[in-house]
Amino acid sequence: MNAFDLDTPALYIDLDVLERNIRGMQQRCRGWKVALRPQAKAHKIPEIARMQLAAGAIGLTVAKVGEAEALPGDEMLIGYPTTADKLSRIQALARTRHIIVAADSPEIARGLPGIDTLVEVDVGARRCGVQTPEQAIAVAQACTHFRGLFYWPSWLDQSGFHAAQKTIRATLAALERAGFKSSIVSGGSTPGADKTPLIPETTEIRPGTYVFHDASNLAAGLCTVDDCALRVLVTVVSTTVPGQCIIDGGSKTFSNDRTKDRESFGHFVDRQWTMHKLNEEHGHIALGEPARTGEKVWVIPSQVCSTINLHDEVWYGRAGRVEGKWRVAARGKIR
Repeated sequence: MNAFDLDTPALYIDLDVLERNIRGMQQRCRGWKVALRPQAKAHKIPEIARMQLAAGAIGLTVAKVGEAEALPGDEMLIGYPTTADKLSRIQALARTRHIIVAADSPEIARGLPGIDTLVEVDVGARRCGVQTPEQAIAVAQACTHFRGLFYWPSWLDQSGFHAAQKTIRATLAALERAGFKSSIVSGGSTPGADKTPLIPETTEIRPGTYVFHDASNLAAGLCTVDDCALRVLVTVVSTTVPGQCIIDGGSKTFSNDRTKDRESFGHFVDRQWTMHKLNEEHGHIALGEPARTGEKVWVIPSQVCSTINLHDEVWYGRAGRVEGKWRVAARGKIR
């Protein structure tokens, strides 16, 4: 079956590109002398997780405990701040696999007895993480199994990475003076992967979207269209409003995160169109060239992680053919 004959909207993964992306990131990590622990929330698909592990990843990173429960692997890092009500599930997971948890408060660290714990440090993203070396020591003192540091440098520029390196170095030094040796310094993201050598203390990185890439990575110059393994097939359903067409994918098909630094929700392949507005089932397209009712087009979504989470299944194949489909097993695992 030709992928272009799929009923729309449909997600399709090119296996050749997917496999090349997985191999490529693994090779780059070897060159940087860091381990790869990919963020699996980008795909939520067990088959892709197994491909990453087979290529050399030391384990997976997930955001939520539910994702860890749904995905394979002997070692799992839960990177999202956990809470006391999740502890019993984390302990259950730890009976069958190696679990590591990131924490940025003594209260959470204290609630993880027997679980390997990393102290999250804010290196400039202003999201989560301790703000001072003294706070890092306080969290480490609350851990029963302190292992090291966790940081998230996504979208930091060159100067941001230099500042982050100073933060990591100062925190490691303060912890060592307090008697804590860090065997893991976990960082990285797809946007920040190439800057990994700027923080040489890093022992592993956690990129996620590199498996597929998306329109935000494309706009930032991190990839080319040919590197984008996942695309959404949609159909033009209306052209009645001048200068506009409507496609059959809206906010129930695409992430409502706009493309980084762009006023759009995706990149049309081989079309000068802009998806500037989403309703639930309607994608509003400003036309740079004519559209025809009934024609199908490929779209690279702005934010692939959120887009994947909207779908129960994803088709896959090679050279534009369909070979099968995968279930998005960790879809909706937000607890």
